[in-house]
Amino acid sequence: MQGTGELEDDIALDIDNILRNRFDSPYLKDRFRHGNTGIDIVYPRIAYGNAKSVMKGPDHVRYLLSLYPYKSDFDNIDKIVLRPRHIEFGDMELMALYLRRKRILVYYLHHPHVYPVRDSRFLQYAEMVPAAAAELLHRESEHKGPDKPERGLPALWYLLSIVSHSDDSTIDKFFVRSNPRERGEAGRLIREVSFYYSRHGY
Repeated sequence: MQGTGELEDDIALDIDNILRNRFDSPYLKDRFRHGNTGIDIVYPRIAYGNAKSVMKGPDHVRYLLSLYPYKSDFDNIDKIVLRPRHIEFGDMELMALYLRRKRILVYYLHHPHVYPVRDSRFLQYAEMVPAAAAELLHRESEHKGPDKPERGLPALWYLLSIVSHSDDSTIDKFFVRSNPRERGEAGRLIREVSFYYSRHGY
């Protein structure tokens, strides 16, 4: 069984291989710019049919980055890699990895979800929650009670707000607990997309 250090070395090597192969690579590179800041968006060369609900592309990422309110957080990110694979551990899904030294955020397939705006530093920006996530978000209603819907932040915003560059080789891992009751059609589609990309060498 691998130790944590060996596993992190393997992960770093895997990501290095994705980024190093510029010719005949299964990935393409796009770029988001804000002032003097630039973030590479690395995404699969081949597309999977009509699975935009689970497989987001560079346009969606650029859109979320353009609305993100704390632009200084971009200093922690050089690259965002869209890795089209679904990795589960029981009821936990791997959502993302962050390679601190290299400032690389690796974003995996996972069930769509949002993080609460209420009582967070994003509260003042609640009106900026992207319209692209409208089906996942609910405007707060006038009534109070346990069923009152909560406004939310896209998972990418949450990740951008907490990752931090350092000179060590630590890889931060982010998991999300999936609800077995919500694994129906969305879960089937996520696994189907992941299997498709695994067969194509991703």
